[in-house]
Amino acid sequence: STPLVNFRRGDANQDGGHDISDGVFTLLHLFAGRTTECPDALDANDDGELNLTDAVYLLNWLFIAGIPTPPPGPAEAGLDPTDDELGCISYAG
Repeated sequence: STPLVNFRRGDANQDGGHDISDGVFTLLHLFAGRTTECPDALDANDDGELNLTDAVYLLNWLFIAGIPTPPPGPAEAGLDPTDDELGCISYAG
């Protein structure tokens, strides 16, 4: 089973914050093979899947005053309250 690791949803590049680079990281993961040890951090909309809507959701929140990412985050790291298949092995943020 996947260990339980605290993370911030939407902090795809694990730098501890949320900005355009997280959206870019998500797109690189989806379309250019960038790897991650914390897929849950990329699941910005917390639907249990990694796809284009995660990057769109995150960028909408950051630049068009959309809905913030669901817990855990953005203010505080924590465990994922949603039961899905993604998981988080390690998170540096």
